[in-house]
Parts: sequence; structure tokens; C-alpha cells
Amino acid sequence: ILKIIRLDSSLLNIKKIVFITLFILFYFSNCYGQSNIKIDGFFDDWSSVNVSYNDNMFDSPLVDLLSFSVANNNEYLFIKIKCDQEIDLTEQFITPSKIIINIDADNNAFTGYSTNNIGSEYGINFYDKFIFDDTNFPVVDTLALYSLDIIPLPTYSSDEYEIAINRQFFSDTISISIKEILGGDIMPDNGSVFTYIFDNSSFTNNTTDLLKHDNTDIRIMTYNVWNNGLKSNSRKDEHQRIFEVVDADIVTYQECGSTSYSDVVAFLDSNYISHPYILTNFNTGNLTISKYPSIDSWQITTRINAELIDLPDSIYLSDILIINAHPPCCDNNEGRQENFDAVIEFIHDAKTSGDGVIDLPTNTPICFSGDMNLVGYSKQYYTIINGSISDTNTFGNGGFPDWDNSPLKDQVSYFNEKDIAYTWDKSYPSSGDYPPGRLDFVFFTNSVMTVSKSFILSTEHMSPFLLSQSNLFWNDTKTASDHFPVIVDFKIPVNPTYIKDSGFKQKIIESVDILGRKTNLKKNNVIVNILEDGRIEKKMILD
Repeated sequence: ILKIIRLDSSLLNIKKIVFITLFILFYFSNCYGQSNIKIDGFFDDWSSVNVSYNDNMFDSPLVDLLSFSVANNNEYLFIKIKCDQEIDLTEQFITPSKIIINIDADNNAFTGYSTNNIGSEYGINFYDKFIFDDTNFPVVDTLALYSLDIIPLPTYSSDEYEIAINRQFFSDTISISIKEILGGDIMPDNGSVFTYIFDNSSFTNNTTDLLKHDNTDIRIMTYNVWNNGLKSNSRKDEHQRIFEVVDADIVTYQECGSTSYSDVVAFLDSNYISHPYILTNFNTGNLTISKYPSIDSWQITTRINAELIDLPDSIYLSDILIINAHPPCCDNNEGRQENFDAVIEFIHDAKTSGDGVIDLPTNTPICFSGDMNLVGYSKQYYTIINGSISDTNTFGNGGFPDWDNSPLKDQVSYFNEKDIAYTWDKSYPSSGDYPPGRLDFVFFTNSVMTVSKSFILSTEHMSPFLLSQSNLFWNDTKTASDHFPVIVDFKIPVNPTYIKDSGFKQKIIESVDILGRKTNLKKNNVIVNILEDGRIEKKMILD
């Protein structure tokens, strides 16, 4: 039931309330308000949500609030806000705006802070990045956005945002008010009150395990390890566990500018046997580790580099171009745009034979991954997707980057057991800190490759069962970095002569002992054979 209560504001002042109530009944399949919302910065899944408020148009001289919608699951309240133009919830380098969501957590107009005919216990101030805690009003406290587990996406500018808010401190019925302070627009207006009743039906999320579906899938992990985390004595163990459990074929790391080759070898330890190809680029601070060798390398910008990885011809019909990126952060919109312009120029060069620095065989798969720092202008995101170059005088005209002249695919990944897609959060948050954001991405040419599985590994959001099954600890990713690793399993066309799991004899490239030293088979010793498809087999002959 959606209840809109119109109040006589003069009577409210003397605490005598006349309720003029209009009940509007909505009937849903299953239950009121039930929707499987994925918090990822995209909005197709809101199409089935009928619990919404449409505001009057043209009632603000600045940013005009148009509508909001509401849904929930067992853990979160979900709110989607629609504006008449692009804004940034937490910055003002685009259209200036300051949005506050007020929540009457006990649905009692006489408790909390009085605003827009409700008694607000929590006022979520996105621009200043804190929460007014009015639960003991007139005593007011301020909380970090993390205190209510607030997740607004997308992280870049948009005319639409979806926001997850942890509902643990809310009663089953709440009231909601949304205001844009600079222009004064407010929803609901005209004295109305928007009241929401939670659907307490059981909601379940699918679980994504960590295993590959197919041993011919190419698993890629991208991960900002936070300030040379692979060699940090206080975080190395966590990074090693993550590396071993994920067992990616190709890893693109960022923030490794002071991590030497010997540091990486020490980090890999016995994993060096299966991942012998360490492709460092100290100029960019990026590091690529692979089970397979690199045919050639390119530095595209000071923050982006590329490797053409030589996949085994006996298995795959092509190699794969891996682009590893960490463009500049924060308010450096111009720097990010320049980096993405350069990447699109590089991809078009790769697709075009003749002049330039790179020529790829037609339909070679391309994967562009890393910590993209996609905050600020949305134009940067669409430069990657659509190839729309900003500085055409320097980087050419651009155009759709995929081989069939279509957009690149953004592989939206989620936590293993939650439909949430952020990849960064503040490690030790306080009032004024940025909320979680989606900064780490995997883009690819989906005309020539497909995705078998993908996930964001966040151990603090995993169940004890999945942690135990995966040999991980709950704080591994929390300790290792302020980013989460993003893992994608790609299907790349396989050579028809290759027969999976049929005893097909793989050529042994090298035989080593457990310390990685070349050796011959000896009795009572373990020998590790490195096969041509990158896999390893361990053997021991006993007396």
C-alpha cells in the first residue's frame, strides 16, 4: 500500500493533525514493493517498480527533481532519483546541486527533525558526504555515509541515480522526503507525505562460486593492490591467498610502481611455476602477470600499457590483447579524458593495417581492464564504450571500438552473494568520506569473445560457507586493498582440433621441482610439468 497523507501545516504547528488520506492500492506479483534490484548504476531492473512519485516539472530554477521510485529487499531500502539534467551527487564540477534524502525511520512526525511534514531521523547529505543523525533531536550528530551502508551508483555524473541504504534502523513503515537545496525543489511537494511499507517477504540472491565453468575459459583478474601491496609485509599474505584462490590466467594489477621484478617473484613464491611471465611497466605503475608469454608490449600513455598475450595455438584460434589502465584520479577530468582518447586511438590503430604502432589480425580479442577512476564526467565512460574521442585533433575521429563497429561491452560484475557492483570503498571511513563507488572495470570486444562467469571478490560480503569453501578469510580483501578484485572468465574461440578432457596429449614445455628449478624425474621427489596450454601437472614416482 502506498499512502499519501496531505497535512494542514497550520494545524501541524499546534500538534493537531487533520489527516486527509488518499489510499492508492497497487497489486504486484508476489508482494508489495518486491523487486530484484541490482545496485550497479543501470536502471532497466526498475521498470517493474510501480512504487514511485512523479514531481511537478519546471518547479525549480536550477536542477529539477522529476521523480523517485522505491523498493527493498531484506537488507536494503532502494531509492532511484531522476533529475532533468546530469549532476554529480558528491561533487560540483558539473551542474551545481546538493541533494538530501530525509527518512522518517519510525514514521512519526513528532520525533526527529521536522522537514516537509515528516519527522526525519536521518538526513543523508550526499554533497557534504555525511548523515544528519536526528534520532535524539534536538541533539544532532553527524555520521559517515557508511554508518547506513549507503551505496549510490553510478559513480560518474548522471541524470539518474540508484541508492542502497541499509534498513536495519528503520521500522517497517517509513516516510521519505527528497530535496535539492540550491534550487529548492522538493519531493513530494504541495504538503504531501510519501509513506513506504517494506515488503518483508524472503529475498534470495544467487551465489556465484569461484570455480571456472570450463578449463578453456581465459580468466582475467584486475586489481588495484593499493600502494604496492604485493610487497607489503602487512598485506602480502592476503594478496597471496587471493591470487592463489582466483588462479587467473592473466592478472592486471595497478599501483605497483615501486614493486620490482624480484618483489613479484617473491610474492608469487611457488605460484611462479604456473605464472612465469611477469610483465612490469614502472612508468605506468601497472603490472601484468600471465600464464602465457607476451608477443609484444606498448606504452599507450603514462598510465596505460598493453600486452599481446600469446595463447597456445593448439587450443585457441587467436591471441588476446590485454590493456592495463590506471588513469588519474579525482577531479582530473581532463587527464582521464586524454588517457581514454589515447586508448581509443590505439584500438583503432590495432584494427587498421598500415601506419601506426600496432597491427592486429582481424578479430583478435581485446580486453581493457583496470582501475579506471571513473568519477566526474560521464563523457569519459562513453568515450570507452562508444569510442567518442574528445580531442579529435590529437587522437583522430574515433568511432565504435569493437571489430564489428559496435560499442565495447562493459562487463558489470557483482559480489558473489549480493547484487551489488561497487569495487572501492574507504578502508576506515568517517564523516565527509566518499561513499563506495564502481571504479574498476573490464571492457571487451564482445563480437569475438563472450563471458562465462564474472564476480567481484569481497570477502567481507561472503558467507562463512563460501569463505570456507574458497579457503579465504572474511577480512582478506578488506586488509589487502581499498579496491576489490574483479574477475571475468572469457570464452575465446577454441581450435576445433583441441578435444577437452579427452586425454589429449599436451606438450611439456618445462619440468621443474617445487622450488622452480629445472630437474629430471627422480624417485620420491615431486616434479612439476608445465604444459603448453599453461596448466601444470605434478608427478611423483615412489620406491
